[in-house]
Amino acid sequence: MTARRTGAIRESRARKVFRAYNALQLTLICVIVIIPIWNVLITSFSEDRDVMGGAYLLVPRSFTLINYIRVLNSGYMRGFWNSVFVACVGTLAAMTLTVPMGYALAQKKLIGRDGFMKIISLTLVFDAGIMPFYVLIRNLGLIDSHWALILPFAISTFNLIIVKNFMISIPESLVESAWLDGCNDLMALIRIVLPLSVPILAAVTLFYFVSFWNRYTEAVMFINNSSKYTLQVMLRALVYQSDGSLGEGNIVYDNTKMAVMVLGMLPVLAVYPFVQRYFVSGLMLGGVKE
Repeated sequence: MTARRTGAIRESRARKVFRAYNALQLTLICVIVIIPIWNVLITSFSEDRDVMGGAYLLVPRSFTLINYIRVLNSGYMRGFWNSVFVACVGTLAAMTLTVPMGYALAQKKLIGRDGFMKIISLTLVFDAGIMPFYVLIRNLGLIDSHWALILPFAISTFNLIIVKNFMISIPESLVESAWLDGCNDLMALIRIVLPLSVPILAAVTLFYFVSFWNRYTEAVMFINNSSKYTLQVMLRALVYQSDGSLGEGNIVYDNTKMAVMVLGMLPVLAVYPFVQRYFVSGLMLGGVKE
């Protein structure tokens, strides 16, 4: 009896040490992640004199909105709206294609279902490469078009698989009851499957939105007209540019650069709170294999 109590005490102490270690480690990770974001935010509200010489600010020395006014009155807002168009239209197109396709692949009665899944899964492993990709986009006449950043990425194999896995977990009896009530497959998808799939749809929507919003390499490859540049392309040019980007010979200090960075983070920060409660549950359920 005494040995059991001793073992329980030792296990309890080990558990406490383990929890303390986890808390310390997670706190350290949070600090490492938060400090750069905090620096960006503080610097974006700082005056020019506070950032001269490349000062790394963690404590506010001043407060001004002049940096955001500069950005709003500059050409960077055009890049912002270009990115908004690509992200919103791309996400809408991707979800419009991914959801019905995931529903179809989740149906066990689908002829050739296993073959389709094998072919789709191959795209996770094999890639044609950059040059064939560029030739395809050029032959389709999409060079210098925002659709070059949308159409080739309208379906993500990873997102399709987790949507399909989630929909497989929905009881067949619910879908069959819709069929008995006279619904076709489309109406069963809209009335039964979609309301039950809100968690996975929220997670996949966030995945798509962030992917389209951060699209950079393809924008550099396919967009030659500077008026069609996305914010990410303009932001990189701004980071490595020292003068003349905001007008006639104006020196671009770090505070203005940080204001553009904050502008680039805003859409994702605005979307995430609405899908955060579904994010973890949807990803876990969608990751369950058949």
